Parts: sequence; C-alpha cells; structure tokens
Amino acid sequence: MPPIYGFTHGITQLRHLLCLRVVNMIRIKSAFRAGVPKTLREWLWRFRLRRKIRLAFSGTAPPAVVFSAQKTASTAVAEALRGAEGQPVFHIHFLDEGYMRTIGEALGWRELMSDEQSKDGFRSLGIAFTTALMREGRRLKVVSLVREPIARNISRYFENLDMLWNVKSAHERLDIGRLLAEFHQRFDHEEGLNWFDCEFSTMLGIDVYKHPFPRDKGFMKIDSGPYEVLIMRHDLDNRLKEKCVAELLGGATISIVARNVGAEKPYANVYREFVRRLKLPEEYVDHQLGSKYARHFYSADELARLRAKWLGGHGDVESEVVIWS
Repeated sequence: MPPIYGFTHGITQLRHLLCLRVVNMIRIKSAFRAGVPKTLREWLWRFRLRRKIRLAFSGTAPPAVVFSAQKTASTAVAEALRGAEGQPVFHIHFLDEGYMRTIGEALGWRELMSDEQSKDGFRSLGIAFTTALMREGRRLKVVSLVREPIARNISRYFENLDMLWNVKSAHERLDIGRLLAEFHQRFDHEEGLNWFDCEFSTMLGIDVYKHPFPRDKGFMKIDSGPYEVLIMRHDLDNRLKEKCVAELLGGATISIVARNVGAEKPYANVYREFVRRLKLPEEYVDHQLGSKYARHFYSADELARLRAKWLGGHGDVESEVVIWS
C-alpha cells in the first residue's frame, strides 16, 4: 500500500470513528434526558442558569440585559448584543415574580409549552436573575424598547394564539371570524401599558415617566446608580439602533438583523387578513393611545395619525406583519 494511501485511509477511519462517537453521545444524552424525572431536569436547568448568571456578573464587562416588554423588536437587539465578543447578554421580559404569575395566569399556562418555556422555566429565569440583580453594587447595561400599543397587542395576540385558545396551530384550526370576535377577551390589553410601572420601575427603581423622552430622536439614556439604561422606539432606523447600542457598550461593533419576523411565521397570511378585517371600537383606540405610556413616547401628531390609522383603513397592512418580537 502506498504511504499516502495509508495516511488518507487512516484519516478517513478516524473521522468515521469520531462521527460514530458523536452520534452515540447524542443518543446517550437523549436517552439520559428522557429517563431523568422532570423535577430533576428542571433543577439542573435552574442550576445551570444560576451558574451562568453568577459567571456573567463576575466578569470585567457588566452584563447587558435586553429588558423589554414582549413584541417590541427586542429579539433582534438581543441577538446583536450576543455578537459582541466577551459580552454576557440576557434577554428578559419579566423579573417581578408577582407580575410574572399574573401574566402566566392571563396567558393560561398549558401543556403546549416545552420544559424550558414552561411556567417554572419562565419564572426561574426571572427569579435567578433578580437574586443576582438585587445584590448591592451590581453594574448592568440595560436596553429596553417601546412600541405603539395597538400594533403590539395584535402581534402579542398572534404570538400566543395556541396558548390563549389552548389549541395547537390555532391559526389553522380556528375560523378567522372567531379570532376577531374574541381579540378583546382572550388576553390582557393593559399589559403593555403597565409594563414600565409593574416591571421596569419595580425591579430597577427607575421611573421612566420622570425622564422626558426626546420624541424627535426616538431614544434616550438614563444613568441611575449602577444601571446604564438605553430606551429606544422599536421603529427607529436599525443603523441608529446599532449606533446607540454600540455607544452603550463602549464602542463594540453591533449589527442588527431582523429576527422573529411576523411575515415569516406560519400564521403570516392569517395575520394579514386579521389586520385587514379588524374593526376597533373608538373607545379602545382612544384608551390605548391616550394612555400615559403612549403619550410619553409619542407626540400628539404621531398619536393623531395612529388614531386615524386604526379607526380607518389601517394603512399599510404589510408593515404590521413585518414586525419583530
């Protein structure tokens, strides 16, 4: 056998053995996971989570937390932050345990959720991070996003259709007439309006409503104790978002790419039809757009345009579908 052939053959065999070993390890891991009681799996998950948080706070760079209400384009920002070398990043929507319980009950925690998205997993992340957060002197860089409340509520409704209706693939199995008819009854439409009071202020001790928001710029920074906070409107240009986040991190290179886009979801076509056919009561529109939340982050002219949009033909339907979480 020529030497070069023997060498090549040996490498091929080695690669084959390594592949078999990897496959076997995956099978062993899957079998082990299946055989471990759920309570133990949850304990291990929480243990790893606490360890990850502890290590994040022990590093030289303060952890970055995308702490934002759901359906505000926060996923794209969190993924962009994870691309910054050496930067610990967490993406969290809820930290206050009482508020988490309220939201969980409103959504109706059911068997449709996987272990790591379960009520316990959801709550564990908040509790574990809160424990670390409450220690004196913990530095933190916080990014939060805001979105006009009516569009956010529609997006939130569709993101959670299966849980809210307790039906798998609800967008396929339920008539759109039913989805429209029960839009106002199926979940708490005040959640987004109250988020800064119930979550942000409660956990960080920062009342954003005491800090005038520069609506012409669409973003602001708040330095409060150990927390450096960046608040941005979700409709801000991505390049400007990147610049704001990079400055928060001290000059890191940030690239924001669309994530969790509504137009790419299985329910996209139903979503479009839903928005086209949705007729909102005037009282609902005025309540949402007249809220403390909406008036703080949006100008009177912007709110007037939004009011005309939601009480009229809704404008560009596609713009409401191409939304990130």
